[in-house]
Amino acid sequence: MVSTMRRRLFHFLILLFLSNIALAFFMIYPVWPGEMEYYGLDQDANFLYYDKNVSYESGDVVQVWQTKVFHSDNLFRIRQTLGEKYYKLIEKLTLFEIHCPAKSFQERAFAYYDNNNRYIDGRYHEFVRDWKKILPNTDMARLYWICCKSGQKQ
Repeated sequence: MVSTMRRRLFHFLILLFLSNIALAFFMIYPVWPGEMEYYGLDQDANFLYYDKNVSYESGDVVQVWQTKVFHSDNLFRIRQTLGEKYYKLIEKLTLFEIHCPAKSFQERAFAYYDNNNRYIDGRYHEFVRDWKKILPNTDMARLYWICCKSGQKQ
């Protein structure tokens, strides 16, 4: 699992470098996903993992990587929705920011990977400010609890 994540991260870094934002990304995100731990299923029964190396930023904002491995029952629908180039899609790596006091989150970056651990597509949002409330009994609520309440962030 760790070597697969490193391979994915390498592809993600190449994407960032090629899109001329690598320098800004390196300055903002010095820690890369490494030690992923399973933390549950989402509402569609997709498997969720988070990077145990959570990064704490100023202003009580936590940055955490999440990997979502899509359940086989969902892949046909997801692939159809996203389009033809995603026909081998298997998982999504996402960088979330969680504002602990406000109990809100936003997505900063994401990358899709296929069943051969090859990068398909991704985005990095440098100046995003699209905070959403964390709703109870959701996978984001579990991630909030892990990052903000479980003794890692007090």
